[in-house]
Amino acid sequence: MLTASELTFHRKYKPDEQTYAPADLNGDDLLDVFHAWVLGLNVADTLDADRQTWVSVASATRWAPRVELVDLRVGAYGEAGDLVDIDTGAPIGRIEDNQAPTGENRALLFVPRHGESAFFLSEESSRGSAGGRILRLFKKHFSAYTSDITMVTATVTEGETWAEAAELTEVEVRVEGKSADLADGLNVKVGKVSHIARPEKRHRFPGKLLKNLRDEQALRRVVAVSDLPEDRQVFVTMVRDGRTKKFQLGTEGAPSIREVLNDSGEETLSTAALVGLCAERVSDLCARKGGTWEAAWSRES
Repeated sequence: MLTASELTFHRKYKPDEQTYAPADLNGDDLLDVFHAWVLGLNVADTLDADRQTWVSVASATRWAPRVELVDLRVGAYGEAGDLVDIDTGAPIGRIEDNQAPTGENRALLFVPRHGESAFFLSEESSRGSAGGRILRLFKKHFSAYTSDITMVTATVTEGETWAEAAELTEVEVRVEGKSADLADGLNVKVGKVSHIARPEKRHRFPGKLLKNLRDEQALRRVVAVSDLPEDRQVFVTMVRDGRTKKFQLGTEGAPSIREVLNDSGEETLSTAALVGLCAERVSDLCARKGGTWEAAWSRES
């Protein structure tokens, strides 16, 4: 999943009086401020004891002239258990309550050379969202860094913009399958089960369907399933201006709709592909605010 946040900068205590370009914060470039700060982080800084989440910074580099790339690790701890082979069920080790199985996340900071907004985009995996932790910590750091400027962050919900102009072409509901004992005694283990609905040829789903998918009865009717578990996942595919994107509908407390970077079973995007995808998204976001993102700014240095 990909989550994006917009960063804007205002005069502290008087936000209506003055705004600052992130490339020129009283002479400081946000990219330089962030780079120096993130390189100085250690595990003691990034550990989130309240959420029992372990986050660390593996590396931070200036990938392109106006793009900072941060390679992160994230995992949850606090519950001991056996480490098992999923094919055989045999235990092959043990995880203690102070140990965390981890996954890799990447976060990117895009700072246009001109304009009043910067953009922080981060991956989220089944292990967690390390980028969200890093952004919260940087916001706290920035507040102490300067007595003149306040940084404001807001989640960017590109999905809603797509929903207004895009065509909804597919609805998918994923649920956990259950093991089944067949009549001949064979036990079949089932993983994810997908219920997929597509409109008939030369037809399209009505535009208001996307919002209605949060209603369980409407969702059941669309995928023709009489009962759905609470832990279901709902994905929608939309087409706009010749481009196709897949989004996951969020749950309470999460962004309402988030872009899917790579689906289950698909390889993780290369860094170059991820930067290219994020640059396309940032270009759209800049254009919505009357600005531009130049391709050279996100071309690998």
